[in-house]
Amino acid sequence: AVEKEGENTMDHQEKTVLLKNGKPCLLRQAEESDAEMLVEYLKTTSGETPYMLREPEEVQISVEEEVDFIRRNREDPRALHLLAFVDGVFAGSCSFNGAERNRTRHRCTVGISLYRAFWGLGVGTALLEDILNTAGTVGYEQAELDVVSTNAPAVALYQKLGFETTGTIPRAFKYKDGTYADFLFMVKGLT
Repeated sequence: AVEKEGENTMDHQEKTVLLKNGKPCLLRQAEESDAEMLVEYLKTTSGETPYMLREPEEVQISVEEEVDFIRRNREDPRALHLLAFVDGVFAGSCSFNGAERNRTRHRCTVGISLYRAFWGLGVGTALLEDILNTAGTVGYEQAELDVVSTNAPAVALYQKLGFETTGTIPRAFKYKDGTYADFLFMVKGLT
């Protein structure tokens, strides 16, 4: 975090990493100009998989609301929203943020999603490694996330990066067809 115009802000340097297939992947902080792209991304990714919180039609955020969200996120020295681009194409995003209460300020919540076309290439690993490193650097001691229990690739990725399952929320999702999915609550120490 750095001091800008009298307030703390997150200043994350962009970087390029190589993926499993040798392609470069640019990681950079979300910018206000990304808002329209991110709203469409939320709608698309919500329809590509049963693992997202919303149905595509439930994504009702306006571009203006997304601009405001990005601005607030960039101004928060204890939050980060990273975007990944492969060959110049937007592939996915990952973020962390934390609580304001003193007793929980040591914990952050992590979220990640990718377009289906970019699954399995190492984009998720690159995003999460950067996010977890930065979260530890700004003072978080513990990262937390929840994941649909049947999302085996995501669970395996989180375990590979040191997350442990600490609990289950049975029937956390109820789908349109009447079936359910459980959530796993996963935690990783950052210190």
